[in-house]
Amino acid sequence: MEQLIILENEIKELRKTLKEKELEMERVRRELFDAQPEYRDLNNGLPASANGPEPMVKCGQLPKWAIERYSRQILLRDIGVKGQTRICEAKVLIVGAGGLGCPAAMYLAAAGVGEIGIIDYDVVELTNIHRQILHFEQDENTSKAESAAATLRSINSRIKITPYNVQLDSKNALDIARAYDLILDCTDNVPTRYLLSDLSCLSKRPLISGSALKMEGQLTVYGYRSDTHSTEKGVTFRGPCYRCVFPTPPPPDAVGSCSAHGVAGPVPGVIGTLQAMEALKYILDMSPQKLLVERMFIFDAEDMVAKTVRLRKRNPMCAACSDSPTITHLVDYEAYCSAPANDKDLDLKILPQNNRISAPEVSQLLKQKEPVYMVDVRADSEFHMCHIVGANNWPIDGLSGDALEQLLRCVEKNPSSVIFICRRGNDSQLAAKKVLDMLPEEHRHKVKDMIGGLHAWAFKVDNDFPVY
Repeated sequence: MEQLIILENEIKELRKTLKEKELEMERVRRELFDAQPEYRDLNNGLPASANGPEPMVKCGQLPKWAIERYSRQILLRDIGVKGQTRICEAKVLIVGAGGLGCPAAMYLAAAGVGEIGIIDYDVVELTNIHRQILHFEQDENTSKAESAAATLRSINSRIKITPYNVQLDSKNALDIARAYDLILDCTDNVPTRYLLSDLSCLSKRPLISGSALKMEGQLTVYGYRSDTHSTEKGVTFRGPCYRCVFPTPPPPDAVGSCSAHGVAGPVPGVIGTLQAMEALKYILDMSPQKLLVERMFIFDAEDMVAKTVRLRKRNPMCAACSDSPTITHLVDYEAYCSAPANDKDLDLKILPQNNRISAPEVSQLLKQKEPVYMVDVRADSEFHMCHIVGANNWPIDGLSGDALEQLLRCVEKNPSSVIFICRRGNDSQLAAKKVLDMLPEEHRHKVKDMIGGLHAWAFKVDNDFPVY
């Protein structure tokens, strides 16, 4: 065992050294690009005479390295030399280096997109790696934006990658977006979707928006505009923005997340890959009829069914994208949506302090063999994954009608504390409040919520309890 621990520590040190060397290499590479832009320049930025004798072979607009590298897509009639040149000159901003952003960025980098910006405020966690394919075990606790950028540079050293280790908000979004031609929404929360849609309208950059949850994924294009594919001469063709389709935000409790509800890794892989495909089609100036403009692609992995549905057309009275918009600047989108713009743990305080109990206090009650009744309100799939011995599963989604009446009777009959438990200490408060509101006064003191949920149990009581 001691030898194993020594080896693990040595490997950690080696990984740390490797990471430092990789960062140093990226720094040197960036300095090389800044000092010698011709290294990345499509035609190397040099006249033919500077490269030696006049060449005997004509390579069109692309240098030898580009023809060799991108030949398989240059062969396509829809791309060709002209299209590949457009790809190499394009600048794409990807918001989110997670399950959607990773495959999207990987394929755009491999295709030769000249500049890619990637925004993410978070760090790599082990729970990310099953779907976020630009990150590896040794990247744990490092910046997602930096980790993704390092992997992308290893895929294609000829392109420019700019990581932004920030949370996108109304203060920094416009300044960042101005440097790019189009935006990919690879996020997972409603406030950021409204932010990116308004940003798309204000900056006149199209927004390729993807989402994935459980076994399903969706993809569409918002804020599309083009002078080259107008239906009438001299009129710009314009597609709907996010607000045209969803004028008002949904209730916060109606929105799911990968963190709370899970996701099958290949699903964001499919949607992220298709986001890259839509981005390339836009760069190649394909008509809106060939893009997902006014259409949404829906993928159901469970039944392996894919379909495209029609969306609302652009609303001529839209607050964001009409000819006379009322939204002329970015606002506080967390306040607008009454929801956070990230998936970090909430710290709800719904119950009074006398109806709350810490994880160590619960542990002490159990050790004293108190007749405690534990109500675990997570879904049964989560309960079977891991739970405290002796807990009873009462999923919050089914806590109504007869089930709620049965739980009330359990609380009334139990002589001691009834402790509500969930993953992070938020759903358990909601369930406990539902019970408290229906309990007679003499039984209300029994109801307790475990502060911080099972995460607190893992950190403060049992370090072997899995955190997910």
